[in-house]
This record gives sequence, C-alpha cells and structure tokens, in this order.
Amino acid sequence: MRVSLASVCAWLALPLLVACSTSGPAATPTIMPSPIPPTPATIPSPNLPTPTKADGSVLPLVPITPANAKDVCLLKTLPIPDFAVSSLSQCSVDFSPDGKMLSGVCYKSTAPVWDVANGRLLFSLVKSPSHVVAVSFSPDGKTIATGDYTGKIGLYDAATGEAMRTFTPLPSAVWELDFGPKGDKLASASFYSGMHLWDSAKGEPLWNYGEKDGLRVLSVSYHPTGETIAYGTLSNGVMIMNDQTGQPIKTLPIAAPVGDVTFSPDGQWLAAGSDDNKIRLWRTADYELVKTFEGHAHYVNGIAFSPDGRLLISGSHDKTVGIWDVQSSQRVKSLDGHEGVVLRVAVNSAGTLIASISWDGTVRLWGIARESGS
Repeated sequence: MRVSLASVCAWLALPLLVACSTSGPAATPTIMPSPIPPTPATIPSPNLPTPTKADGSVLPLVPITPANAKDVCLLKTLPIPDFAVSSLSQCSVDFSPDGKMLSGVCYKSTAPVWDVANGRLLFSLVKSPSHVVAVSFSPDGKTIATGDYTGKIGLYDAATGEAMRTFTPLPSAVWELDFGPKGDKLASASFYSGMHLWDSAKGEPLWNYGEKDGLRVLSVSYHPTGETIAYGTLSNGVMIMNDQTGQPIKTLPIAAPVGDVTFSPDGQWLAAGSDDNKIRLWRTADYELVKTFEGHAHYVNGIAFSPDGRLLISGSHDKTVGIWDVQSSQRVKSLDGHEGVVLRVAVNSAGTLIASISWDGTVRLWGIARESGS
C-alpha cells in the first residue's frame, strides 16, 4: 500500500517537524543591494516533536533525483544557537564528508556542529557568540575550518571541536573557505582583500592575489583535481586561478556580484549564482557558457551540485531554495519555508539531504522519506 507524502513526512527520523513544502510563487523580495546590511532577522518559529510509528522505528531517506525532486519537503529546522544579528553578514553551511555532521554559521553565533541523524548539538567551535561567517570540513572529515568577519581563520578538530591552530589574520572578512581535494591546502575569499591560498597543516600563506588592490571576493570553489580554483567576485566576474602560481588563467565576465561558485563533483562543470538572479553553467574543458538558469525573483546567493551532478541546488534573496535539473535547465521544485533571505546551501554525500541557511537564524534540512513497504 502506498503511503501519502504527508504521512511519510510525519514519520521521518528527525527530532523537529515542519510541514512539507509545496511549490508556489516566490516570496516578495526585499530590495537590498548586496552587500548593504540586511534587515533584522525574524525569530525562528517554534518546532514540534516529530511523531514516530507505533514501534518507534523511522523511515530512511532516498536520494533526490530530477524525477522525484517534486516530492522534497522540509524535514527539520535547526535554530542556530546564540544567534544574534550584526550589521553585515555572510552565512555558510557544510556537511561532513560522511554526512554525519553538519555545521552552519551566520551573523553571530557559537559556530554549532550538529549530529545530522538526530539534530543534537554535538558542540560549538567558539565559546562565546562570534561573527563567524564561513565554515568548511576537510576532505577526510577530521578538520573544520572557520573564517570570521575580523579576518581570522581557525582550524578545529572535527571529533571534539577543540581548536587546533589560527592563521595570521587577514585585513578583511573571510567570506568563504574551501579545502583542496587532498586537504593540504585551504583557499579563502576575502571581502576586501582578495584571494589567498594556505598550507592548512602549517597555517602559512602560499600565495595571495588582489590583496594590495583591495579585490573584493565573495566565494571560492576548488576544482576536484586540485589544479585550479574558482573565485566569485563583486565586480570582476568569476576568476579561474592556477593552484600552483596563484595567477589567473581565465576570467568569466558577469555584470553583477557573484555570490557563489561551485564545481561539479566530476569537475566537468562550473556553476555561478549572481545578483542578476541567474545561475550560469560553464563547461570546464574550454569554459564555454552552456546554460543559464532563470527563475529566482532576487539574488542567487548559494549553489551546490548533487553528488551525481544531475541537480543544482540554489539559495536566494527571495527566501526560497531552488532545485534545478541540470540537463534541462528547468527548476523542478521551489522550496518555501525560510522566513528570511537564504544565503548558502549544501547537499550531503548520499544525495538524500539538502541543507539551507538563512538570515532567519535557522538551518533547514530538506529531503524525501522512503515510502512504507518500498
């Protein structure tokens, strides 16, 4: 017997419940040119315990695909501990490589790390609320890197949350971080001081580009081969940098700030979300623009590929999360539920969960439960 989608969502293995999302018109955007300080965030709505089946068992999740993406619903809402609004902020969210842990930072908080299976807070990376705006797990899952508004980069033990080392502070906010595929290098994007690459073991700089010129960089993504790094900038489009030399090898012009960039897991594609409300997709073999995704009503702030590269997930100033079929360039689902601007998104390694983080002070998890008897 098939179980209705509403019943399935009520039986999920998650401690907090929010009703399943349905597609609908995008929320009316608040006009707010990036990066002007945002309006104060809304206090997160209270959440109710999730009902379980009579025997206490729960239903597993299934991978999200273009065929079933229409059934994705809101599974769990995680209020960010010690969340406080500041004058200006980026947000960041990242799953550990095994998908068991999740960290989300935004405005001021204590940089929480949660257990994905039950939503329990495992630990916080900082003792008192700090303006941490970037977070990234290392490829082996043993280290968590954070970047904050003061320009500080810190490394933490992912098993305990204990601080390991702090890098030499940069002149401006660290807007985003990404480890190289071997974990031995860490790339950073700085809001007013360009691009930097670090030896992650020593905490020492390997190169920087644009620091003296005050190049404004908003996002960064390491190519899976480790040979190149893509940076999204405020006014210089997307810059593709040589990992070894720290010099640009290609510039992809976009006449709008580039809020986020990401390579596909196989490295064949590069996607960028920008403040003209669009997502662009380039073929990395020659960096030819092959697709443009349109449908958001406001800035596209965050993007992430599914593990198989068939879907693109987006977060927008219009307060929605978009799910896009890469092959057709069509949005197959618009997820409503956030009460504020959505900044960053992430997908777990199994392709079963989407995480989104917002100026409303929450991280939200989205997915599809396996139907009873299937």
